[in-house]
Amino acid sequence: MSAVELSVVPPAPEEGSNVRRLVRTGIVIDASCDVSAEFLADPDVAVIPIPIRIGASTYVDQHDPEASARYMRENGNGEGAAGQSVPLDAEQMRSFFIERFGLDYDSVYCLTITASRSPIHDASSQGSAMALASIRDMRQAADIKRPFQFRVIDTKNMFAGSGIPAMAVRDMLGRHMQPKDIRDDLFRIIDSTYTYYVPDDLGYARTRSRVRGDRSINLLSVMLGGALDIKPIIRGYHGDTHPVSKYRGRAESWGRLFGFAAARVAAGLYAPHLIVSYAGPLEDLHATPELATLRAACENAGVALHVLQMSITGMMNIGPGGLTLAFSGPTHSEVP
Repeated sequence: MSAVELSVVPPAPEEGSNVRRLVRTGIVIDASCDVSAEFLADPDVAVIPIPIRIGASTYVDQHDPEASARYMRENGNGEGAAGQSVPLDAEQMRSFFIERFGLDYDSVYCLTITASRSPIHDASSQGSAMALASIRDMRQAADIKRPFQFRVIDTKNMFAGSGIPAMAVRDMLGRHMQPKDIRDDLFRIIDSTYTYYVPDDLGYARTRSRVRGDRSINLLSVMLGGALDIKPIIRGYHGDTHPVSKYRGRAESWGRLFGFAAARVAAGLYAPHLIVSYAGPLEDLHATPELATLRAACENAGVALHVLQMSITGMMNIGPGGLTLAFSGPTHSEVP
């Protein structure tokens, strides 16, 4: 588990002082993290934006439905394969953290896309360290005597997979768990989160995966897959990805994945959330019969099923028609 924990601890208050003990905790995610609209509506949640450049066009990924619709409208034919994300650097992260959290919060959890595929984790770690001195001075000037703590955590996953620990943290805070217990449970959830990716266009997916340093789709697979309409299912776990199965056509690959996920839900999950994110109109998903089976399994197990529009960053990297599915549960050797 890669995590950076920073704190400002002021002198202990004098005995009998009337220091307010209420601790307000914030959650930060980077925009590539797929989470529910209800999660994003929480005033204690902040999103680190990710600018995306494709030719002469720029898109700012920050979970804005209009921006996502514009991206899909203008890049539905694979133009995103040549795209470039321009994440905030450490100095920009510093400014973002100070402005959003310096005075109004006492504790912050910042969850990022896996450090093995993106520089966002490192920039967040450096930016939070740089922000600490300024936050200390701001709080002292405002006579805030409560400690301040900032944790930057690598989710070891991407897209839907990064959403699972983020939503789990919010659940823990809602139960008023102690920080140590949150830390222990969060690490367990991150270390047991699996993400399954189904790219729709192998050529596109191979181009984008090589940009991220991912070699899970080779040239021969692309050539054969294009001719036979093969859709691979790729597993993401602990910051790594590799193909685990392949099927002919979208309907079979999605059906197999949804059926597999339903079985994992019935076996028991570590966090009561399962996320499906899609790079296209959500109506495409709802037409898949096996999704109804998965939904029923989640309802029976008390698991929230979140069917979401994929982030712009995810859509650029997975490609039009791509899908990701994630959950946290026991180690398993079975594959879809």
